[in-house]
Amino acid sequence: MEFLEPGKKSAMRKLPILKSLHIFEAVSEFPSFSRAAERLNMTHGAISYQMRILEDWLGRRLFIRHSSGVRLTSDGEQLKRCCKSAFTMLEKGCHELRRRDVGNSVVVGCSPTFLSHSLLSRISAFRQAHSDIELVFKTDADLKSVAVGVVDILFVCGVLKQPHPVDEVYVSNEIIGPVCAPAALYLMTSPEDIASIPLLHESPKLEAWNEWAKATAICLRGSRDIVFDTFSLAIEAAKSGLGAAIAPEVLVRSNLEKGELVAPFGFMPVDRSVYMFVGKHARNIAAVKEFRRWAMAEILSRKSPGSPLTRCNWRG
Repeated sequence: MEFLEPGKKSAMRKLPILKSLHIFEAVSEFPSFSRAAERLNMTHGAISYQMRILEDWLGRRLFIRHSSGVRLTSDGEQLKRCCKSAFTMLEKGCHELRRRDVGNSVVVGCSPTFLSHSLLSRISAFRQAHSDIELVFKTDADLKSVAVGVVDILFVCGVLKQPHPVDEVYVSNEIIGPVCAPAALYLMTSPEDIASIPLLHESPKLEAWNEWAKATAICLRGSRDIVFDTFSLAIEAAKSGLGAAIAPEVLVRSNLEKGELVAPFGFMPVDRSVYMFVGKHARNIAAVKEFRRWAMAEILSRKSPGSPLTRCNWRG
């Protein structure tokens, strides 16, 4: 048995149970323990028990319980900031250690839709040119994942607030337009014809058709709407001739090139962007540089059929 030298203090830190701190950081993002339990796949009782342990250890209340849920006390807010900083640093350090011996790989983060409709349809060309590079895809990644080193490159579509927690970012304006099956092209000889055919929507982006109509000064009143849960279903419906779907060019580029869809009126820019974030830890890795260069040319650039390559507005 090893004994401490006289006067030497134990290296064990006097902290609450780390499990309780970890759960607290996650729970602090939700307005109620019930919502937190549902998202964290825990029971309400288990969360309440862990938070009670933490409050007893600290000797102060972290949450104010009320009829509709909970909210953090000032002490709870302070602990939340401490946990966020400490766990971020710990997470970053652990992932840096893991990445030291991973070899020639690139970890790419993006949504399932972006992966299936944009990356996977074009990734074979990159794999043929760089067969030595291993690609790992994560569909649950976010900006924090890039900042702490979990992900090397992250694609995000939409509107994001500035500033970003990642320094190196490339941005391309998102362009959208109606797409339909080639057999249905005769129904759309002019943009005004859109109002007379079924409009296919994906439920998370019900305003996309209105965005396009506003950009093209077209009235959509009286049009028939068909709503699908996902973008993939809306595109399959368009390919089968059910109507016209509104789509970002970057997601249907492969369908257009294969002749599965046509874009009768081209694409219009909207107030959204496609972002590519590159982690600080990865920007000098040769494999990441190759993937970034390929993505800028093949994914973020505009290559609409029948139109020349357009230089995007990069900034980073």
